[in-house]
Amino acid sequence: MNLSYEQYLDKVLGGWIGKSMGGAVGTRFEGYKGWIEIDPAEMFPEAMPPNDDLDLQVLWLKVLEEKGPALTSDDLAQAWLDGCWYPFNEYGIFRRNWRLGIHPPMSGRFGNQFWENGMGCPIRAEIWGYVFPGAPDLAAHYAVKDGTLDHTEQSVGAEMMLAAMSSMAFFVSDVRRLAAMFIHYLPAGTPIARMTRAAFDAYDQGVPLRAARDRIMAMEGFPEACDSQVNVPFTFLGLLYGGNDLQETMLAALRCGYDTDCTLATAAALLGQILGASRIPAALKEAVGDELVMGIEYRRAEMTLTALARDTARVGVLINQTLSTGVTITGAPAMAAAPAAWTPPPVEVSVEYAGLPTAAPGETVEVTVAVRGLLKAAHVTVTGPEGWTIVPATFSIAPGSTRTPVSLYAPAYAEEWPMRQLFHVRVGAAEPVETTFGIASSGLWRFLGVYYDALPEPGNALQRQRRFMQHFVSLQRAYLPEPVVDPEKEYQHWSHALGRPAVVYSRENEIDLSQLIGLRGPYCAYLTRTLFAHEEQTVYLIIGNNDGYRLYLNSELVHETEECLWWTPFNNIHPVTLRQGANHIVVKLLKRGDDLRFTFGVRARTGAQGQNAEDWVVDLSDDASFLTAPAATSA
Repeated sequence: MNLSYEQYLDKVLGGWIGKSMGGAVGTRFEGYKGWIEIDPAEMFPEAMPPNDDLDLQVLWLKVLEEKGPALTSDDLAQAWLDGCWYPFNEYGIFRRNWRLGIHPPMSGRFGNQFWENGMGCPIRAEIWGYVFPGAPDLAAHYAVKDGTLDHTEQSVGAEMMLAAMSSMAFFVSDVRRLAAMFIHYLPAGTPIARMTRAAFDAYDQGVPLRAARDRIMAMEGFPEACDSQVNVPFTFLGLLYGGNDLQETMLAALRCGYDTDCTLATAAALLGQILGASRIPAALKEAVGDELVMGIEYRRAEMTLTALARDTARVGVLINQTLSTGVTITGAPAMAAAPAAWTPPPVEVSVEYAGLPTAAPGETVEVTVAVRGLLKAAHVTVTGPEGWTIVPATFSIAPGSTRTPVSLYAPAYAEEWPMRQLFHVRVGAAEPVETTFGIASSGLWRFLGVYYDALPEPGNALQRQRRFMQHFVSLQRAYLPEPVVDPEKEYQHWSHALGRPAVVYSRENEIDLSQLIGLRGPYCAYLTRTLFAHEEQTVYLIIGNNDGYRLYLNSELVHETEECLWWTPFNNIHPVTLRQGANHIVVKLLKRGDDLRFTFGVRARTGAQGQNAEDWVVDLSDDASFLTAPAATSA
């Protein structure tokens, strides 16, 4: 396939203009989940806002310029930590995991139960299509390196699909055909695949836009405003019902609501690319202007969309000259040669986890050390924190690609259990290759008992009517003295009652009481945890709950609520101050429905922008001293 440089550059610029345009129109409505109708004359804000849909892609261009096709997920991750402060939702989970030593793809999965399907990576797809014109499989391949930083299969599949569509949009101008060519990247049998196909079905059946939106939500809708399972189908509704008109495409996507800056920016980028900058209506281009507005630390030498398109096309031409993609870009201007760093290193080492990258004292984590490209036999050394046993800690590997299982045995006893446990791998090749990986420590909660009212309240006729079928529970009843006076006594009692240490290991921030008890029906449970801080610090305690709870910090009541609601990680946010040294936390949890979900996390509190603009805290330690001796055997 042949592509003239003039056409290539025009379409790249059209895509970046569309991306900026859609983000500008949609940003002020982001998160509004109702039906949105606006006057087209009022589409654009007075000033262009920054947009994370574009910012991270500009940062990825920097990595592409430095590394070219040799870039890795770790290169992208490090650039993010160095040049982009964004810690929102799944972005924050990635940043936390990376600081814990957890690399992609696990960084997109661990502790990311709620946002793993977010829109954060489908909105970063265009850069991969633009630098791999006519090579959709390569575009999708690099989209995986990006998407797995902070997402799992559904969102990554959406980024792959959109990257492949952008790659082929230089040659194919029909959105329907592009979608049909690459919808297979959406994981089969998943909500995002079913609802995206439903968007096309509704359009083909002549269903009005609003009814098509209702159909998608009724099928498998999701309440989170920025979830890809809903917003990717909404993006295609905008493209379908927009009728190849850029303004109407944005308005159609806007009407659907939810993650409007993302749906509009993605739809407008694709249509802007298909049209090319030269065919975008002048009034729309004038409303956007040429300034590249960014909200992150990183800045380019020329902060214009024109320069961004030129620099993107330059990387695309150089990659095309470096790789055999089957595409010839004709008429490109003379360019400086690609830097030496574009050549992949001869030896690469990575670590893969067999399960979750977390451990409590005495547990084992299985990993695989993978070495690729070795030309001669080499010696590998794995080292870790004091007290851990590593088997094998040293081993020899033959030339080629090797995969060696390694067992990491956590110490059975420790005074403190740090949140972050870092390990180091060194491959003694001709030029030694090294990498660091991490294990996140499980939180250590002592279980202080489960309680319920077996008898109805005196005079409560409704409870009396239900007494044969129900237990009862109340947040207002103190089943233990509150605040708890002697947690050690209660812990020892329940260790004896259960016949095992009454400890709940909190993995991925969740208190899962099924580790200890299987009591059905309503109940109240008390737990305590001691966290050590190296210095006094202000933080947010981040609570995800689906039922009522009381929370105490150092014997002071922080919060109580009777609410019953759907679990999300940010249901309640509590600003507190952790004192230097030991901080004692007690939670009283209610379960009144079929299940109990409660998560507990800690984020920094350094500014006035709110908890979702802060990084997660990873430098605290759990008190593990109570595990240094068997639990008491008498009540």
